[in-house]
Amino acid sequence: MAVQMVFPNYAVADIGAATAFYEALGFRKNPVFSDETTSCMVVSDQVAIMLLEDARFDGFLVEGQRRAPRGSLENLLAMLLGSRAEVDAFGEAGLRAGGTLSKPVEENEWGMYGGQLTDPDGHIIDFFHMDAPPEA
Repeated sequence: MAVQMVFPNYAVADIGAATAFYEALGFRKNPVFSDETTSCMVVSDQVAIMLLEDARFDGFLVEGQRRAPRGSLENLLAMLLGSRAEVDAFGEAGLRAGGTLSKPVEENEWGMYGGQLTDPDGHIIDFFHMDAPPEA
């Protein structure tokens, strides 16, 4: 099996505000898969985040299912970035766009440099740069 693309789906309260937030992070909206209740935010050739207003998101659930209440952890998206400078820029862009740093940008013991950003709807993005591991 070869996965061609990955589409995390996020329930959002306001599609315009959520779209603006992810555009501020540097992602672009694919208009072909977007409408007045949905924005397809292209992260890379293999990943696109689907922002779905609450009612639209709920339409994908089967009877008896319900999404986690806003503020509950649904998932945690982790993004490997190309440099420490990109990590700093990503965190700053997220703050300017109305997100919060739920974990500060810092270096950890595994050679990773990064932080954790929470978007206005409570979705969490871990973003980091990892130096190549030392050779054995």
